[in-house]
Amino acid sequence: MHSRKIIKSVLILAPVLLWGWGSDIVVETMRSGNNQYPAGYDITWRDSTDMLVGIGFNDSDSNAYIYFYNSNDRGNCWNHVATAQWIGTKINGIQLLESPPYLVALWQGQGNRLGLTLHNRNNLNSYYGGTLTESDSIVDAKIVCIKKGDTTNLYIVLITRNTNSNTDVLKIYKSSNYSSFQQVFTQLFTNNTNFLFLKDLDATLNHDTTMLYLTLENLDRSNNKASLNFRILREEPSGNIINTVLGYPLQYASPLNTSLGVSGPYALSLLQTDNDLKYVVAYEYFGNMGMYNFPYNSTDSVEWGPFVKGYNNNGNLGFHIIYSRGSATYGSKLYYVEATVNGNSIQFSPPVLVSNEIPVCKTPYNFQSISYNPEVATLKDEYIPVLIWPQDFWHLFYGSPFYDSTYFVIDKMEQVPVSEKPKQNIKLFSLNIYGDFIHLNLENITKGELKGEIYNIEGKLIESFSVPSGSKNFDLEIKRFKKGAYFIALKDKNSLLSVEKFLIW
Repeated sequence: MHSRKIIKSVLILAPVLLWGWGSDIVVETMRSGNNQYPAGYDITWRDSTDMLVGIGFNDSDSNAYIYFYNSNDRGNCWNHVATAQWIGTKINGIQLLESPPYLVALWQGQGNRLGLTLHNRNNLNSYYGGTLTESDSIVDAKIVCIKKGDTTNLYIVLITRNTNSNTDVLKIYKSSNYSSFQQVFTQLFTNNTNFLFLKDLDATLNHDTTMLYLTLENLDRSNNKASLNFRILREEPSGNIINTVLGYPLQYASPLNTSLGVSGPYALSLLQTDNDLKYVVAYEYFGNMGMYNFPYNSTDSVEWGPFVKGYNNNGNLGFHIIYSRGSATYGSKLYYVEATVNGNSIQFSPPVLVSNEIPVCKTPYNFQSISYNPEVATLKDEYIPVLIWPQDFWHLFYGSPFYDSTYFVIDKMEQVPVSEKPKQNIKLFSLNIYGDFIHLNLENITKGELKGEIYNIEGKLIESFSVPSGSKNFDLEIKRFKKGAYFIALKDKNSLLSVEKFLIW
């Protein structure tokens, strides 16, 4: 396998966007034989410039690799910078975590082994790690990181299966400050007619209590129907883990994809079923739940492959949502929606087209064989996302397979100021919407007349206004605005002071 120079496609956006998706970046990986294929992928975003993509591959000799691609310019150019290898084992997937000073890579082996490597973040080829061997086959495994004071806690949640004893087991292993993993939780499930799967995992810290959020699927083997249930595993400061099972089972004809995100005390899960998306939202750590139809389902197409990631940006809670519309086999368009928390409700912004790219291969005959689910990373302490969206292609030569390739399409959210960067990065004003008005609190703004500008999501200037000198509060009528996402920028006579985002519903 070798990497090729990045290809830039064309996705035109208005030149003065405050917020929007930039051009697609394509990392193309070529494979020399039919027995080498991508087994997993993930993307992380460490700081304002440093992005990392990991692509897990298997080969015909029962070995597994992770190829690392790095970008130091916010995702515009990518270079193959490191390779890690696991000898004698094939993998079903990988997961990456930024955990300074390390990059943590979880390798899910085929069979009964997990691998974990800790990579020097400044030299990814410098790494060490170990394996975890189970007595039964590992069905699913996921990892999360929770920083608690000066302690970094890693949690691996996995499900194992013993078909001889008809038993599935849910287990949790914990490592503190990169010490050896200790098993801290076990629960057995009888699988006479059902198989258990771990669909997703997320975590947050509520004061001194670690909250592990799980989405579990029970697949009834007699009729291939599935039910989802949600639960929280609370690890108290004493180390005791309390298992809270939520009485909200969802019955479906085998959900194909499910994704869960946590933002503060709120959780949002999207699931794909019956060619549409549904969502489950929970408030106050699952104290109140409800299930609804996703508002942007289309009657004449298939919505699939949802991905949800929560964020907490200076106290603003919300979720990034990525989903596909079209065909998983013959190509689809990728859309972005932001869901924001307002009281005990979730509000969805209008969908934004991220990508409709089917990369053009350079051989005479080719077709797309697989389109995978997207993965999303967010810049630490910000809510700007970047995503990776792989697509698999076979190339044909004189009617026979010649070689195949995987295109990893990278898309990133960009913030572009109106004319210059804000004078300061701190939050200088706050806003609230009530009725037909938006209320601005200007307590932190210096004296002097201010100029305000409102832009829509496409970067178009909607309205300008002036704020009299010395004003501490200012109300602006917005009833003529259409529903959607907007930005409000405040300037003094010298420069742009600050920009805030708001939604109208």
